[in-house]
Amino acid sequence: MSEQQGLGGLLKQWSEKKKTFKYIFFGVLGILLLLNVPFVTHHPHFGVDKYPGFFGAFGLVVGLAMVIIMKKIVQPFIKREEDYYGD
Repeated sequence: MSEQQGLGGLLKQWSEKKKTFKYIFFGVLGILLLLNVPFVTHHPHFGVDKYPGFFGAFGLVVGLAMVIIMKKIVQPFIKREEDYYGD
């Protein structure tokens, strides 16, 4: 069997090294957060959006809220039995 080339091979290597991928992912997120801090809105529309990092924190909170709402409220309505489609 030949080795997979390109993106498939890269994704296979990453799936075998989940811990490394996690460190890279959180490192990139940390860098993006640090890059967001110096950007201050010059004409804020609301009182809180003048603080550095507000939009990053707002995105994090709203994203987590959407995940929790989907998991706790919406999932019970859309999930099916294990044998819903039969054999």
